[in-house]
Amino acid sequence: QLCNIRYSLLHLELELTMKLLDFSSSQCPTTSEFSFRVTIMLTVWIFVLFIVDRITKSFVTFFWNHSIPIDAARIPSKLPHPNPPGGAIPFDIPLLKASDEQIQAFMAFRGKSGRYQKEDEGALQQVADSAAEYKGLLFQERTMKWIDDHFRLHLSDIKYPYVDRHWNGWSSFWTETGPLIRKMFISSMTVIIEH
Repeated sequence: QLCNIRYSLLHLELELTMKLLDFSSSQCPTTSEFSFRVTIMLTVWIFVLFIVDRITKSFVTFFWNHSIPIDAARIPSKLPHPNPPGGAIPFDIPLLKASDEQIQAFMAFRGKSGRYQKEDEGALQQVADSAAEYKGLLFQERTMKWIDDHFRLHLSDIKYPYVDRHWNGWSSFWTETGPLIRKMFISSMTVIIEH
């Protein structure tokens, strides 16, 4: 008998829960039912959004965040590097052909202290990654300006900001992407996956 009562209570509780979560019902929910449904929807949506965001970040970090090969990296000769609207102006000095003074000047411009010499491969790797970051920031600056000009100011005849050729293909795509563009990319991927 006790087992039957437990079963009946469980069945009643399950039925009540299903009724509260039934969003296709044509009956008008009470205020408490509506509040409960909205709370459940928001909780599930936020949880799914968080999980999808984490999965997307893990994916791009694992596959596209490799260091830039030193022999593919370049640094600019003029600092700050020219950044006109439209296509990118490539950096003009291959890192392996740059002098120690040029490397030191670039890293000082990037706000990184220390001694960076061509003989130290670890230091050159830091310079290559810093050059990729700077390249990404320049693209981000052009993109944000274009977005503002196009969508807020409604200007016509503005040049679209094309990204420069990636130094290491998709392997280092994330390394060469500015922080705001990364957030835009993750947000877009999250919305696509969630839908």
